Amino acid sequence: MLYLLIVLIGGVLSYFAPWWIIAPVCFILCWWLARKPAHAFWVSAFAAVTLWLGYAVYLQVVTGSGLADNVAAIFTGSMPVLTDMPGIVIVMLVATLVIAPVAGFSGLAGVQMKRLIHPPR
Repeated sequence: MLYLLIVLIGGVLSYFAPWWIIAPVCFILCWWLARKPAHAFWVSAFAAVTLWLGYAVYLQVVTGSGLADNVAAIFTGSMPVLTDMPGIVIVMLVATLVIAPVAGFSGLAGVQMKRLIHPPR
């Protein structure tokens, strides 16, 4: 349930708000629903990665432009090993490396803040 709420609420708010809106969403939902810190971290990270990768694939399919290849060229300019890799794969890898810690630590902070204010008995 936590996973679905993060994906749904995060997806709706990401349409209107900046990229980092997923962090407060994970914080608030993990404060409310999560019981264990590890569960909060991994569910938040996985939900945010799913949301971002799904949106990246959607943009790639709908636009059909070479934007992913151009962005990937920024990261692989002087690395000939990575030039054979499709641009969308590199963009997805970078997106995963950015959003997983942001969302994971945000969810972890939410459950830890709840434990600080209302200690478990």
